[in-house]
Amino acid sequence: MGNRRITRSDKKVDVKPTISESLKTTLYKFAEISGEYVKDVAEGLCNTGAVSEFIVEEIRKWFRRDYRWKDTITMGYPERPKLRITVQPNKGKVTIKFKQRDFDQLSVLAFALDITPTTTAAVLIRVTLGNKKFMQWYLSKYLRHLDEMKIREIYRLLKL
Repeated sequence: MGNRRITRSDKKVDVKPTISESLKTTLYKFAEISGEYVKDVAEGLCNTGAVSEFIVEEIRKWFRRDYRWKDTITMGYPERPKLRITVQPNKGKVTIKFKQRDFDQLSVLAFALDITPTTTAAVLIRVTLGNKKFMQWYLSKYLRHLDEMKIREIYRLLKL
């Protein structure tokens, strides 16, 4: 009776989005050039992408429900077609561990998109890596320590 387990207050939530093999390769190369672990890069892209004006601007066309972030509300329309992610036969999973707070934000975005948090993570990875304005901001904020050659390598990798 008295042996209920206590959950850690900083327990992380595992999310394993399925992404195309080419996107996975890009993510891994991006992490390698950045000198970061893939799980950390993926988590960073999802967390910052979920609240980035550049990214919300790009994906809001798929919002079926309202999305609230800070003091901004983006209207959703239920009649919009549901966002469908088709992944080619050659695909892979990436494991991301989110802090509960970040997972909650991801879930709010997933609710607006009317898809699962796991699929939302896959969408965010794809959209953040392909958004030039977001990437310029991300590089200047999180990867300032990289030299010019590595920055150029990232731009070439992401075709920005």
